[in-house]
Amino acid sequence: MKIVQRWVSTFLSAAILSTLVACGSAGDKGQTQLTTSQAPAGSLQELFGSSLFVGDSIIGGLTNDDLLPEANVMGGLGATVQTTLDNVEEIASRKPSHVFLSMGQNDLGEPLEEAKKTFVQKYSRLVDRIRELLPAARVYTLSITPIDATSPFGASMNPQIETFNAALQNMAKEKGVDYIDLAPIFRQHKIQYDEDGSHFTNAFYPILLDYLKESTDLTNQPRGPAVTDPNEAYKAAFRHSVFLGDSILGALSYLSKVDSANVIAPSGATLSLALMNVEKLSSRAPEHVFILLGSNDIRLSDKQEFVESYRKLIGSIRNELPKAKLHILSIPPVAEGALKQVPRYANITDFNQALEQLADEVKVDYVNLSPLFDANKIQYADNGVHFKPDFYPLLLDYLKELVK
Repeated sequence: MKIVQRWVSTFLSAAILSTLVACGSAGDKGQTQLTTSQAPAGSLQELFGSSLFVGDSIIGGLTNDDLLPEANVMGGLGATVQTTLDNVEEIASRKPSHVFLSMGQNDLGEPLEEAKKTFVQKYSRLVDRIRELLPAARVYTLSITPIDATSPFGASMNPQIETFNAALQNMAKEKGVDYIDLAPIFRQHKIQYDEDGSHFTNAFYPILLDYLKESTDLTNQPRGPAVTDPNEAYKAAFRHSVFLGDSILGALSYLSKVDSANVIAPSGATLSLALMNVEKLSSRAPEHVFILLGSNDIRLSDKQEFVESYRKLIGSIRNELPKAKLHILSIPPVAEGALKQVPRYANITDFNQALEQLADEVKVDYVNLSPLFDANKIQYADNGVHFKPDFYPLLLDYLKELVK
């Protein structure tokens, strides 16, 4: 059973991430074509075999209980419209016949009109890019799902969601793409929310797919071959590894480069937050642990605090996993634009030197990523801290010798 990582609540996440960089890749190696004959005829997996669901971790729940294969879902923790734009090449690489877009809760903000305008502009650009890269694909935009009305944030957030949905519907009409209002689901069914009042229990997702089946008349539409999963070789190579970090590593799960169970990397994570995930890490009993942290810490702490926090994290992991091999990855460089916005990124080299000394002192493996950046023209995402999808096969190829 695949479990999608949960974020606590939209407002709480926004409060944390507003002070942090939300540190959030396509290869052809080991490519596997999944044919529709592999799924039972008439099943949901067969029906949606040539579809790709793209958005945040709410839509990511479609992989829970193996309802849909991970190849058919790109649902990322804390993902926004901009996140999807940054990774639109990955959408195209999977060659879907139908693209279902579902996101928006992480784009809510104040002032409302400004946030709505930005949301619509970026969503419009996203639709244009998908059409440019996949001219034969049919694009659907799903309405933003409501917050549980009984939750602390339901009363304040649901009116914002309604405002965004009205704007999204207008945008879809202008672009000539399908808009699917999910509101009838909540009127016709007693939907059970997860603890955070935003996500849903697994029982919601078959209801959602049945609703989309009827709303799209997909059974009578022409469908191409099933979505391809080009990442089986990476998943096999790192099946006994866990990647622990922030959303720079979190993209490995979002892009399905490795299995989601092999990634513990929420957006905005720092060393202190990673320390809270050591028990979760231990429960997965990895043979190798790859740690990439620092892009957020460098904004919040000095070098000495950083090193001592890292030392504490290593000690905690070793206590829980004494036989695991630990690999500390250097903090990646940022683009010039990010450096201008956050001058403290100029300390990355200094922090990495201290990190290398720490690794030598406590006898763990230090992985210097500088040669990877020197040898390749790495493309950054819009914020200059994250990376475009084609970075991740380069990273995994760079690391895979360490797990042999």
